[in-house]
Amino acid sequence: MITSIELTNLGTVNKNEVILKSKDKGDEKDITLTFSYQTIVQVASPKGIFTCQNDWSTTTGKLLNDLEPDHDKRIPHDKLMEKVDEALKGI
Repeated sequence: MITSIELTNLGTVNKNEVILKSKDKGDEKDITLTFSYQTIVQVASPKGIFTCQNDWSTTTGKLLNDLEPDHDKRIPHDKLMEKVDEALKGI
């Protein structure tokens, strides 16, 4: 169950994080969704941190480089959204 939601701006209009806080039997199961504009580009959950490939602008590319500099570790956006769905099922 979600117990709180936090929105954090990371410095510019295109860099935002939404943190979904959840407690289940004393265990924290936070999920952090990082957005570029209105698009989720990274999810961090107890299952891991997943970042998508850059299919957009240079501005989004800069954010992605900050989040995950190793391009080989990035996944296609549709795969990222599957990871988001999996993470959200856990809360």
